Amino acid sequence: MRISFANDYSEGCLPEILENLGKTNFEQTGGYGLDSYSKSAIRKIEQLLGAEPEQVDIHFTVGGTQANLIVISHVLKPYAGVLSAPGGHIASHESAAIEATGHKVIVLEADPYSGKLDATTLAAFLQEYWADSEPEHSPFPGMIYFSNATEYGTHYSAQELSAIRDIADEYDLPIFMDGARLGTALVAEPDKLNIKQLLDLVDVFTIGGTKNGALSGEAIVFTNRKQNYADRFRWTLKQRGGMLAKGRLLGIQFNTLFTDDLYFRAARHANRMADLLRTGLKQRNVRFWTETKTNQLFILINPKLKQMLLQEFVFLDWLIPNQQQLIELGLEESDQSYHVVRLVTSWATQEEWIEQFLNRWDDFANL
Repeated sequence: MRISFANDYSEGCLPEILENLGKTNFEQTGGYGLDSYSKSAIRKIEQLLGAEPEQVDIHFTVGGTQANLIVISHVLKPYAGVLSAPGGHIASHESAAIEATGHKVIVLEADPYSGKLDATTLAAFLQEYWADSEPEHSPFPGMIYFSNATEYGTHYSAQELSAIRDIADEYDLPIFMDGARLGTALVAEPDKLNIKQLLDLVDVFTIGGTKNGALSGEAIVFTNRKQNYADRFRWTLKQRGGMLAKGRLLGIQFNTLFTDDLYFRAARHANRMADLLRTGLKQRNVRFWTETKTNQLFILINPKLKQMLLQEFVFLDWLIPNQQQLIELGLEESDQSYHVVRLVTSWATQEEWIEQFLNRWDDFANL
């Protein structure tokens, strides 16, 4: 069987979660997220955030796409759209889920290497929008969305988020941060973001379980920093198919993840495995599409070497750089062609897998 670096959800779940699901299997609990395990998980997240009881609103749902479409459709007015980078998950990998709720994803320019939205681009777009004498003929920009970590493996610093927050406040816009890979972003060095800072920086965010050791599930956190966007949210959660009758299955998982620092231990392991892989590849003079400190790596690779490695490992094609990008990467004089591929580590990645990959790289590169 080939070793997979395709994603961070190839395995089942952390053993601690499986153990607790088994231990509680015959317990009878309330449904729809009102069970004692869900309530315990909510209290633990509140404590992690340094929030007072009921200062924030926390809900659990089954997956990332569901969380995104439910939050966005709940917060936005019917005529509003959501601002996103081109590589944002809602813009590129959710099969028009947001559009299916009646809301347009308004795609803004972003750095093609980092995938990040920046405050300057946001300000320019909003200034131009409101300079129009008849802006009501275009979708109303009603929310700012970005992922952290991004789809390119980069992460936002507190300074970057503060700059986006300033623009959002100027135009009275809520910020929604997709945290499908929040764990790896929060433990990434340098510019590590403290989760408590999110109470002042964003209006709603998710804490991803699926990509950090859970079987499935995301926690949705409304910070209520200026406005209660969570009002009647359980109605939207139910209507959009995100409320599980057996909500305990999510509650037990998040209660486990936020016991004994398990959530962050899992994320640190994923990042540490990525560091080992990153170091080994740099020692082999491999070029990177962008510099990351999380569990996603994007490298340039010769198509022939790629095909040989794919015989024993699984990873994803990402893109084929154009001539201008090759020039920007310092490869315009090369006589080789290049593809960009993504390598992802997880809570379950083993050091031996990294060693095998690097050894086979050497074997194939020398052929």
